[in-house]
Amino acid sequence: MRGAVQAGAHTAAPLAIGRPKGVKSFVARTAGANLPPMDSRVRRADVTDVDSLEPLWVSMVDHHREVAGDDWPVRASGEAWSIRRQEYLTWLGDGSGTLFLATADRAAEPVGYAMLRVQPPGATWDLGAEMGEVESLAVAEAVRGAGVGTALLAACRDDLIDRGIAFWSVAVVEVNRAAVRLYEREGFHPYYRLMLGRVRR
Repeated sequence: MRGAVQAGAHTAAPLAIGRPKGVKSFVARTAGANLPPMDSRVRRADVTDVDSLEPLWVSMVDHHREVAGDDWPVRASGEAWSIRRQEYLTWLGDGSGTLFLATADRAAEPVGYAMLRVQPPGATWDLGAEMGEVESLAVAEAVRGAGVGTALLAACRDDLIDRGIAFWSVAVVEVNRAAVRLYEREGFHPYYRLMLGRVRR
């Protein structure tokens, strides 16, 4: 299924929350149903890597368009990337964002990435001074099901543990059941339900 591990949608979505668990390995070596075993290695990236994310982001937006159907409007891919690119640069520049890139074997281009943000959780819930949020998680269609998304989440989790952060969250498009199952396996649980509606008289 396309987009099985994609996050970061701005449509009606549940917000899930979890406690990071101690996973130190950044190497995935698991095979999907139709994929040979593959090594995916995750590294911390910076602003110089942002432009390499565009194809993965565009694929994610295209998938959102597919799953949303006629229910919700989705921006044109180029426009969406222009907005998100600036957000990534801002988050990396102000220190609230951490970018992880996954590469497979000797491929030059990344096969997946995760953007993790750290920020205060708000006034109501006692989740600590800061909590993590998986802003984006995208994996190339050709390697979905080979453990890349899991490896990227492990990198995010490890980073949060090193910072002493106890909770993290992710927003996922409601109809993307494969993504929901992935995040549930990673320890996320329903937290808030974000509901979207058209303004009508």
